[in-house]
Amino acid sequence: MILEDWVVSDENENFQFYMSLWKKCKKIPPPEVEREEGVEAEWECLEATALGVYMSVVQALIVIPFVASIISFIIGIVAYCKREWRFLYKIAAIILIIAAVAVLVGVILFPIMFINNLPFSAFFWFGWGYGVSWAAFCFILCAAVLFLISQDKKEIYHTQKTMKL
Repeated sequence: MILEDWVVSDENENFQFYMSLWKKCKKIPPPEVEREEGVEAEWECLEATALGVYMSVVQALIVIPFVASIISFIIGIVAYCKREWRFLYKIAAIILIIAAVAVLVGVILFPIMFINNLPFSAFFWFGWGYGVSWAAFCFILCAAVLFLISQDKKEIYHTQKTMKL
């Protein structure tokens, strides 16, 4: 979520850029005269929301599931501590499934929409931030499945006393 390398350019000189959920930075090389003098171009950054409404939607689709996952974790801890409240596992699982779908939509929508803002000849690759978001989707979905298959049976615990004769 906070990593800055969701998309990174593969250009060395012509058009360098990187993009995250929160900002997009580009580095356009100086003209030939300045390049000979050793002047290096500076990174020009702008807020990602300036790229369009889709970035605000993607930000929401990533941040809201993060908060929902924390809430589900707290619900799971409470349900684990109080055996009578094991039905809360199902509620946590439903929250996590909705969160996983939101992350899935976010990581699919992001590359589809940002391509429109790039020059046709730009080369890029997805960085760690984008890969971690796919991993987050997998982990959230696995957590939901584990909550769903948990045992919510009321088990009776009793001790057995043995006597020696």
